[in-house]
Amino acid sequence: MRKIFILNSITFLAAFLLFQIELIISKILLPDFGGSYLIWGACVVFFQAALFLGYFFSYIVLRKIGIKRFKPFYLVLFFLPLLAFPGKSLPVINPVNLNIALVLNVFRHLFFSIGGVFFVLSTSSVILQSWLGGSDLVEKNNPYALFALSNLGSFAALITYPFLFEIFLDLGQQLLLWRVIYFLLLGLIVLAALTIKVNQENRINKAWSMNGILWQDCFRWLLFSAAGVIMFLSVTNIFTYEIAPIPLLWVVPLCIYLVSFVLNFKRKPWRPAWVVDKFYLTFAYSVVLFFITLMRILPFIVEVILACLFLFHFCMFCQYQLDKTKPANLDNLPLFYLIISLGGFIGGLFTTWAMPLISVSVSEYLLALAVIAWALAIGTKYQRLGWRNIFLVAYVCIMLMAWPLFFRGYNLFGIIIILLFFQICYSNLIKNPRAFLLNILLILLITPLIYSFWTKNNYLYKHRNYYGVYRVYEENGIIVLMNGTTIHGAQFKDKERENQPLAYYHKLTPVGRLLSSPSVGKNIGVIGLGTGGLAVYARDGQEIDYFEIDPDMYFIAQNLFTFLKHTKAKVNFIFGDARLAIKEVPAKRYNVLVVDAFSGDAIPVHLLTTEAINEYRKHLAEKGIILFHISNRYLDFIPVLFSNANYLNAYACYKSNREVFRNDIFGTSWFAISWDSGSFSKLVTEFKWSKYVPGKDRLIRPWTDKYSSMLLIMRLNDLLDSIRYFKPFYW
Repeated sequence: MRKIFILNSITFLAAFLLFQIELIISKILLPDFGGSYLIWGACVVFFQAALFLGYFFSYIVLRKIGIKRFKPFYLVLFFLPLLAFPGKSLPVINPVNLNIALVLNVFRHLFFSIGGVFFVLSTSSVILQSWLGGSDLVEKNNPYALFALSNLGSFAALITYPFLFEIFLDLGQQLLLWRVIYFLLLGLIVLAALTIKVNQENRINKAWSMNGILWQDCFRWLLFSAAGVIMFLSVTNIFTYEIAPIPLLWVVPLCIYLVSFVLNFKRKPWRPAWVVDKFYLTFAYSVVLFFITLMRILPFIVEVILACLFLFHFCMFCQYQLDKTKPANLDNLPLFYLIISLGGFIGGLFTTWAMPLISVSVSEYLLALAVIAWALAIGTKYQRLGWRNIFLVAYVCIMLMAWPLFFRGYNLFGIIIILLFFQICYSNLIKNPRAFLLNILLILLITPLIYSFWTKNNYLYKHRNYYGVYRVYEENGIIVLMNGTTIHGAQFKDKERENQPLAYYHKLTPVGRLLSSPSVGKNIGVIGLGTGGLAVYARDGQEIDYFEIDPDMYFIAQNLFTFLKHTKAKVNFIFGDARLAIKEVPAKRYNVLVVDAFSGDAIPVHLLTTEAINEYRKHLAEKGIILFHISNRYLDFIPVLFSNANYLNAYACYKSNREVFRNDIFGTSWFAISWDSGSFSKLVTEFKWSKYVPGKDRLIRPWTDKYSSMLLIMRLNDLLDSIRYFKPFYW
């Protein structure tokens, strides 16, 4: 066995384990801590902080101690996590055992469960590269190739988890396999320690010495690293909020980001000339595409493909710049990785935590372009802007505002015009880095004004938070609430018809017919507030409990819609994750419990599992019914819910009104579960709900807190619907 193969295997497996434990532990936390963004955000910040600390530790060790003296301790470092996980099982989750903030409680659990092993794994890439650089192996002249392998390991973990591990293994089996691979990793590290010696000591007594590195180089590393992270996260947000909230689509931008590192840092880098030479073209076209997505005039698949191609070019460009300027002196390798890890941490933190609070749109995409332009301007020779460049900057901004005034819909001729115009302008602006930066900064500054020209609707209200982008607008006498690309409720504007439920809750929908029945009991529970449209069906003496995770939704429902103000029932609002909040509700309270929560365009998984349904059952009256709103463009939840109902010995049926679709009524699908044969018979006979008879090809394993897979229920054929009737050459 070649010795380099040992180091390659260690690097790959360490990155694989590091990335996959993030996915596993996040899924484990969900049922006990809930689906609040604070939980996901806390996990993201913890992982980014732990990764940065791992790089910081590696930097200090290699600069002060050196790899030759540290190598024996490094072996011990990998055995220390055996004192906890993976040497022992993960500790039992007890989210409410401390009177501390929720985020701190998540941090606490992550720290004591996987904090140690995550930190150790995060040090592997930098340590192993220094180990290789100080060895006598022929590959020592290019230890950066291990960085490519590290990203390849992360890519493998990402791509195999939803498409392999999540389908065939539950969380217990995933953890078992993870631990087996970790012990394999330990064996390889022992083998490396015995066979690969360090002959050359790379150590700098002054840990904070720049050792000949210019501050401009460090700042460029920081900016290009941050730009790559902001870019792939912003494309993910654009997919979710502006194009199509397709499950698993978030995997694609991250895969592209990781692959760009692999291609640039491998032993024989793949970076064609167009990565640099044609960069300005992609920059120009991506600005146009960003605003075109607002008008939704292209099929979403076309927008997704273009966004991915542009993202690939941007990531390749950023990683090329990092690789081109990486230090030739391997003594500076720890500093290089410390700075790019800091850039990734800052970029991720700003995009996931700050931008939803300071922007009402996904403007972080333009911010990423500005960061790239800023990095290009650093260290360049001073050039005056000149009137020609000032005019070009002004022309670009004017064109962005004027184009939609002439082309309100899809027009091939119009798109060609703006693309050619931007190509000409940016081919000149790229020659002056300061003008190039000024251009994108000005676009970013006036984005709200440009939005007003490009969007089709005059918005009554726009708001963004950690749960999405909310827009309220009026169209054809109807006030509509949208979250991303999904309509979450609608109401007639005129006073005479404002109490008529619309869209998913129209009287002709399955839920409308059922709740209109006089036989509905006194107490109704609704998971998911929306516009409060279901409150219209309530009568005197009834009581409705609304469970809502996003407090801003309460503001929208109360101030921009009137369903809640005019309802005859007593309405209670319970804020927080419904899976946790419902535990505080008295047993056997609800005659009907409606699960109508949506994250993007789908019900959050942890609200559909057998454990969740069992919890709902505790709060269901003797003849109660659980209704699931399962309308979805890309997912078929019927097989899953039927399997769950069958597993729990419950009756199940479903009904849709997809044949009825007008401006005031949407095609919807609903699924009902009950443990009362009388209630079930009434749904089937009186309301004409259908029993589900699964075919052999639609048998789905019940979803539990330990097992679920979106891939198995995707409607793959429906993803192509948007391009079937598209006329690409129309103008």
